Amino acid sequence: MSADARLRLLLDRTEISDLLVRFARCLDERDFAGYAALFTDDCWLRLPGAEHRRRPGLAEFVAADLGRYHRTQHLSTNHQVEVHEGGDGDTASSRSYLYAVHLRSAEDPTDWWSVGGWYDNTYRREGGVWRIHTVEATPIWIGEGKQRPGNAG
Repeated sequence: MSADARLRLLLDRTEISDLLVRFARCLDERDFAGYAALFTDDCWLRLPGAEHRRRPGLAEFVAADLGRYHRTQHLSTNHQVEVHEGGDGDTASSRSYLYAVHLRSAEDPTDWWSVGGWYDNTYRREGGVWRIHTVEATPIWIGEGKQRPGNAG
């Protein structure tokens, strides 16, 4: 691989990693329109028990899901990015670790639930900009802060 090709690969991987950081930050800042703008028009978001196809309506879909929480904190780490060779060279995929905390109310910071797992994503470069094409969130574990009445514990 030439030095130029290696440099392009490093730049692509960095741009996609930065895209994943913006993905999490937009969720936590409740910038749902900004979040949707990170996706291709024909995107597919797959969450446990819910999914949404296409960018139109994506901001509203995510706002309905996360808007019920006082605050959230999403972490996307250990980005393993692969830029696909051949063809147009404008596709990529990644697996990254997911850790998200959802605070139920402003009054009680001990009342939260969290989830850990990973994101499996695909990407497409459009007009020189990497965009998210698919997201599949896979939970591995779920935890809670304070025990609510009726919960075993």
